Amino acid sequence: MRKTFDIKSNLGYYLPLFNLKGLKSSITPYFGGDVKLDQHHYALEPTTEVDLYNNIASRNIIFEVNGAHYFLNGQTSLQQSDDLSYEVDLLSQKVIRTNKHFKLEVISFVPTDVNIELHEVRLTNVSKQKLDVKITSAVPIYARSADNLRDHRHVTSLLNRIETVENGILVEPTLSFDERGHRKNHHVYSVFCKGEQLNVSGYIPVLDDFIGGGSLHFPKGIQNISPVGTEVSGYEAIGAISFEKIILASGESIAFYLSIGIAESKAEAMQSLDYLNPESFKKALEETQTFFKNYTSGLSFSLKDKKTSDALPWVVLQPMLRRYFGNSFLPHHDYGHGGKGWRDLWQDLLALIMMNDPSVKELLFNNFAGVRIDGTNATIIGDKPGEFKADRNMIVRVWSDHGAWPLLTVKMYVDETGDLDFLLKKQTYFQDQFTHFTKSTRPYQGNIQTDASKKPYEGTVIEHMLLQNLIGHLNTGENGFVRLEDADWNDGLDMAHGLGETIAFTHMYANNLRLLAQLIEHLPEDHVVIFKELDELSRNKISLSQFFDKVAQFKGQQVKVNKKTLSSRLNQLANERIQLLHQKAFQNKRFQSYINNDGKDVDTQQTMNLTGQAMALLSQTSSPDQAIMIANTTREMLYNKDLGGYHLNSNYHEVLMNMGRAYGFAYGHKENGAIFSHMVMMYAYGLYQYNLVSYGSEALYTLLDRAMHPDSHIVAGIPEYFSDRGIGMYPYLTGSASWMLKLLRT
Repeated sequence: MRKTFDIKSNLGYYLPLFNLKGLKSSITPYFGGDVKLDQHHYALEPTTEVDLYNNIASRNIIFEVNGAHYFLNGQTSLQQSDDLSYEVDLLSQKVIRTNKHFKLEVISFVPTDVNIELHEVRLTNVSKQKLDVKITSAVPIYARSADNLRDHRHVTSLLNRIETVENGILVEPTLSFDERGHRKNHHVYSVFCKGEQLNVSGYIPVLDDFIGGGSLHFPKGIQNISPVGTEVSGYEAIGAISFEKIILASGESIAFYLSIGIAESKAEAMQSLDYLNPESFKKALEETQTFFKNYTSGLSFSLKDKKTSDALPWVVLQPMLRRYFGNSFLPHHDYGHGGKGWRDLWQDLLALIMMNDPSVKELLFNNFAGVRIDGTNATIIGDKPGEFKADRNMIVRVWSDHGAWPLLTVKMYVDETGDLDFLLKKQTYFQDQFTHFTKSTRPYQGNIQTDASKKPYEGTVIEHMLLQNLIGHLNTGENGFVRLEDADWNDGLDMAHGLGETIAFTHMYANNLRLLAQLIEHLPEDHVVIFKELDELSRNKISLSQFFDKVAQFKGQQVKVNKKTLSSRLNQLANERIQLLHQKAFQNKRFQSYINNDGKDVDTQQTMNLTGQAMALLSQTSSPDQAIMIANTTREMLYNKDLGGYHLNSNYHEVLMNMGRAYGFAYGHKENGAIFSHMVMMYAYGLYQYNLVSYGSEALYTLLDRAMHPDSHIVAGIPEYFSDRGIGMYPYLTGSASWMLKLLRT
């Protein structure tokens, strides 16, 4: 699990640090990255991928050694030839920086029980002469929302109330600034620095005073110190704590401790001092490492070789990381404001089911409250149960695949536990102003769907799944395949709203009807209770458009349906669609994947898309003979061993304006033909289902081997994708980890 690198150049390595109380960090070997609770509470300035190479406004300590300045982050001209060793563990970082004068050893982590990031810094004189050393912490304190990075940056500094306390600097803004509605701030941001052999000479709480007419690279105000008790208002803050000069003899070391925290009161912030000593630091570090090691040991694998086996605990950790980070708050994941995406949430739960996590049942149940009565769903799930939003950016869209994923997760849960009663639990539905598959609106009436008497309507879990999958299955285009709407799994296919169809997810919806039929047949009662309009739709008594009209004025009337009759109808619908797929979508020894906005197949004989093959095999809608042809054709056209395996699609050599933004990306990047781990893992899973083991094994291990290769620049785990240079991108927060674990375990 522990991994060590000798770093010769900045390759963009970073590590997430976090705890279950809410603190989230990203940290690099050069101490870049940030510390935050959420979108609106950042202790350090928010960072993106580019900031991995610009570390100066993040964690730093200045060492004045025999009159020359050296930085903890190594960003001085004197340190460009330093030896740098980087070690990561679950979940902590150790950096050893060595030059001819001294060695710096820094251990960093987030404790499990308090919202601070902790650092132990050990300075050792490796020269043969004594060193005169003066130490000053230099951590700019951002203390505001990420929204303010380019929106009222200066104005929000006027809110700052800065105070120097024993061994620390506190920042407590008066307000959380938002022109839509200002709120009183209830958070205190802090930097503390303490060492048993270090005496504080003073504090520099104001960034302007610290810079002193220079810059963060060349500060000229290090002597502008103030005493404990200094209070300053209305300026940018910095955690600059200056210590008296010390003398280190040859071979002598000194250790001290730094914390960066976000608390809800001054008293809570002051508790950071309790961790700034060797005993408390060591105890907290051991607790953190034990917590994550115990978690990952809940699902362990020994296969292929020791290197591979040792890499897999990091993959086990990845679904947990995404559960708490969502798709935000790491340098590559610089979009959105937190929260969890609908599709991501259900797939991350696959890993929790495998871990026998006791919270799974309640999480599954709560999530169904995000389904609308027209079969669509909220796309963002908040941190609290029942907290749903139409979309993270308030741009309401329909992803055509969203209704398909909950069933896969519930089916796995029921198979693992035998808990058929879960299917009959009653849950509410999400409601906002959107109706008719979000194409129409009505006056907002609250976020819980009500019946004719204005009471919350509740339907069983099986009703929720039947609704989403039946609507998804019947919402077809001119060619008889599921309408693409605003995109499917590939978010980049967002410009085929009119005539676009997703052949790929037509496979999944067809198979899902078969799975639903199986579940319904195993229910303990001989009937299923569903709302009237859903029954009429399932019996073809009303059209889809009529269904949308009716549920826009939902009454909540329920009917009993014979389970065998319903099961038979679902199987019939599935078989008819699978037959259509075989007749119209299987061409050139593989399945077509998409219909574009001109109503035509995207792919010719010379091009193909992995998604259609993965969904056909995963859904087991392909015949055995077709599966063999798919495996051979896909390998011939999309496989690239050197880059990590299977490309997501062929190179179309043009921007497909009739499909989506993905094809504006350079080929081999992200959703335009990268080695996309998620789809590769689902494809490999599908290959195994057809007993095409050599193909499936090759797909799995080629990707995993690439992730472990030094040239991939991946610290640990598997990334979202590999670029055209084989470099892993968007690490840690990827649903592919859940599918890799599911594949290995199954």
